[in-house]
Amino acid sequence: MILVVAWDGACFDVVGPLLDDGQLPVLASLIESGASRAVRSTVPAVTFPAWSSFLTAARPDRHGLTDFTMRDGYRVRFMNASHRRLPTMFAQLDACGRKCGSYAVPCTFPADPIDGVIVCGFDTPLGSGRMSRRTHPPELGDRIEKRYGSLAVDGPQQSQIGAGWHDDALAQMKREIALRTEIVVDLIREGRAASAWDLFMVHYGESDTVSHQFWQFIDPRSPRYREGGPSDALADVYRAMDGALGTLIDALPAESSVVVVSDHGSGGASDRVIHWNRWLADRGWLSFSGARSAGAMSLARRAALALVPTSMQASAFESFPKLAGAVESGHRLGGIDWSRTQVFSEELNYFPALWINRRERDPRGIVAESRTSELVERLRAQLLEFVDPFDGQPVVKRVLERSDVYDGPYAERVPDLILELRDPDGYSYNGASSRAGQETVALRRLDDPEMTGARGTTMAGAHRTEGLCVMRGPAVEPGSYVTGDLHDAGATVMAMAGVTVAAGADGQVWTDVLSVGEGDLVSGSAAVPTAVREYDAAEAEEVERRLRALGYVE
Repeated sequence: MILVVAWDGACFDVVGPLLDDGQLPVLASLIESGASRAVRSTVPAVTFPAWSSFLTAARPDRHGLTDFTMRDGYRVRFMNASHRRLPTMFAQLDACGRKCGSYAVPCTFPADPIDGVIVCGFDTPLGSGRMSRRTHPPELGDRIEKRYGSLAVDGPQQSQIGAGWHDDALAQMKREIALRTEIVVDLIREGRAASAWDLFMVHYGESDTVSHQFWQFIDPRSPRYREGGPSDALADVYRAMDGALGTLIDALPAESSVVVVSDHGSGGASDRVIHWNRWLADRGWLSFSGARSAGAMSLARRAALALVPTSMQASAFESFPKLAGAVESGHRLGGIDWSRTQVFSEELNYFPALWINRRERDPRGIVAESRTSELVERLRAQLLEFVDPFDGQPVVKRVLERSDVYDGPYAERVPDLILELRDPDGYSYNGASSRAGQETVALRRLDDPEMTGARGTTMAGAHRTEGLCVMRGPAVEPGSYVTGDLHDAGATVMAMAGVTVAAGADGQVWTDVLSVGEGDLVSGSAAVPTAVREYDAAEAEEVERRLRALGYVE
């Protein structure tokens, strides 16, 4: 059996000091007796594309799930697991007659119809009568809730953060780590009683949440540092996860393999914010159409969400699907005069990137293909000259064209230009909406109310591009290895299970770590991706609300 334990946002920069202090004895034992390496995440280094790359052993431009959302003209729509165009390791193992389980792994909704169990992750829409879709088989969710009281998947609400929130959230995270572990141990034991598991994966998002929401208490160097808060929160959460890891390992049969893997790393965020569309407008690349329409749409959206109870939001937006789509698109890309805009940004906090308003691609595009190369070079020069007024240092380290990063069949879903930014004093810049031109300064310091971590504000912790992977098992060669890639980690886990990667996937087995020959592997090519199933308006609204509360959309 292979156990995969996903520690979201974990990296050696974070766990290293805890290992040195002896606070993570189970992980330390795995590292000592197994193989370990840092792991490069995807571009962007964020949940949906990253975990999808691990699950499919392919980069985002190959599996197709490049972000939480996908542009459709000047609108956006939310993506889910069915938008992946390569099968997951669960589907491929199932096609080979192997038994798999997955618990709380992001971007597994809709669930693969496998001979096993799947409890979908935090991004699963649960409102408006859709509860049966959260698990496979459908009745599993009700059975777990009746027995344990909760699926232990959602985590603390992050929409509103006030006095006492951090203490309550920390306590909830520790409770849910323990409960999720109890549920998974019971599922493993029940499954073993019926027939042996081949692979079981469980996800812990608490390591990501504690980094995002508690960094200001744990890092005295942070420009957001606040005294008097729960300074031991990060260590508390990782100690709880380490204990859970030990409990899970104890439930495994002898000679099992164990993998601990993360989708990206974590670090601190600065107190500086960049409004990319304001920066573009200041240099003549973009024109705002006036703040009134977009501002009104944003106000309407906030008012709707404030006045309608959370439990009713999904059904409310289902009744008015056109309004829901118009409101969200107006919020994301509203207030831009497309007839006078050559370049624009979605202004995502986790992904500084730019789109060219191409005549051949975009509904009201004005840039001809023949002008693109010259435009990119002029824009690149200006970006590299962009100086932070607070320290006089360049903001942008590199400007990459999409083709520099991705060339697969779904590369066109990625922005035209990807910006690699400097981290001032080791803390990453924030990105936020220009609010249709209402923001008048491209780079400024955040005010205190903008740094609470609640919905619509920024968080003290941010993602880093390198996560980690630790493996131990009969076929694993112990040692410390050079940095690898996340999609290769997925290919290596599949090889541990005796299956090759799917046709079209570009993941490579870590042959320096794993002693397995090609003749030992069977093909899971009989597995095919599920048909694309778009969210309906109600589901899209609920998923958006969840992602907004987690800071992934503004």
